[in-house]
Amino acid sequence: MRVYSSIRTSCLWALALGSVLVCPLQAQEKDIAALADEMERRLEESLASYKALQESIAAEKVPIIERINLLENQAIEMRANLQAFDLREKKELEDLKGKQLLSRDLRTQNDYVSGLFAQYLNTFESRLHVAEDQLYSAQLTPIREAIELAGTGTQEAREKRTEAVEMSLDRLDRLMGGYSFEGQAVDPTGEILNGDILVFGPVAFFRDHSDKSFGVLNLRPGALEPALTPLDGEFAGALRNYGDSGTYSLPLDASLGKAISLKNASGNWRDHLEQGGPVGYAILGMGALALFLAFVKIADFNALSVSIPPNLASIARAAVAGDAEKAKGDIASCKAWMREMLTEGASHVKEDRELMEDHMISVILHQKPRLERFLPWLAVTAAATPLMGLLGTVVGMIKTFTLITIFGSGDPKALSSGISEALVTTELGLVVAIPTLIVHGALLRLAKKRINAMELAATEFSKIVNKLSAQTEG
Repeated sequence: MRVYSSIRTSCLWALALGSVLVCPLQAQEKDIAALADEMERRLEESLASYKALQESIAAEKVPIIERINLLENQAIEMRANLQAFDLREKKELEDLKGKQLLSRDLRTQNDYVSGLFAQYLNTFESRLHVAEDQLYSAQLTPIREAIELAGTGTQEAREKRTEAVEMSLDRLDRLMGGYSFEGQAVDPTGEILNGDILVFGPVAFFRDHSDKSFGVLNLRPGALEPALTPLDGEFAGALRNYGDSGTYSLPLDASLGKAISLKNASGNWRDHLEQGGPVGYAILGMGALALFLAFVKIADFNALSVSIPPNLASIARAAVAGDAEKAKGDIASCKAWMREMLTEGASHVKEDRELMEDHMISVILHQKPRLERFLPWLAVTAAATPLMGLLGTVVGMIKTFTLITIFGSGDPKALSSGISEALVTTELGLVVAIPTLIVHGALLRLAKKRINAMELAATEFSKIVNKLSAQTEG
């Protein structure tokens, strides 16, 4: 209360002083005491209101505190529950991560197994003989379609792949002792035959219903049915008697048909030459002409054999002595080419040595074109035939790539066959050019050898004549 009195007194004085300062005119009209009473009354009312407010606060404080305590307890409980939920969430997240890892591992394993199944299915189809496609294609096609529709990792896809594996295992069991089924084959003439297909290991045989065609089945590019390679003799008899008794024999080709295909593909020399086309025939024509000219030249060289006569000194002595009959008789025993040259030399022994040699060399020069005739054609043939072969190869390659542009390159065997045919002209060009080049070199050497022999004989004859003339003059 003492505090309240002090406050009240201070407020009264403040109000009085404010009234005096603000309203000096009012201080004259009212009494300061009345003003103080008014201010005291107001102060009392404010204090009463303040006290009532304190009492109201005190009355409401306890329930509020209790409410606060209750809420704090609830918050503590909720916080504990939240922590428990956080722990549970973390545990569940860890469990979820573990399940996700397990699911990922299982998915990876599933994809791996699905890949193995798919690879096995592809391998199974690739290992089938071309003749077995007629039996298994109707079973494998629905399986592939079902896998594509269901998806590679689905349960249905795994069941279909398992079905394919069981099918392949059943085929292996049947393949051990061989099995047969009805099918079709294409004979070499292009006719489709109906008969029994006998599969034994990696080989498939065919026996038509009329017992006329027997053979081995192989892949035929561009055809749905396998190609029949006919067999005859005892091999055809073995196929004809297949299944008639408990035991039987079958012809087995260790090369799995490649030896027969290679034999058929090699053909004969006529077929090989026909593959060269017009360019190949032109090359062969040039080669034949070159061969003919080579034989002609060999005959010429045999007829025009040149060697230094052993009686060269006797001929020179008779010519220097002026005994024309004896010199003519000795010259008659020499070779034809040598007779002409020595006759020319003997007729000019009385003249200057250089002039005599010029007459003899003139005879040699007249004979040289005859010795070298046809040799340029051999050289041209040796140089031109490889270029003609290259021309044929380029033409063949252009045709091959034109066919590829039109029909595509789906069959590598057909492409390689076209390229091999295009290379035939190159082969023919080299076959003609290499021997022609060798023959040309040999014949050219023989021609030079004969010319050198004639020149040597002329030189020796001139030396002997010169020596004998010097002795006569001396």
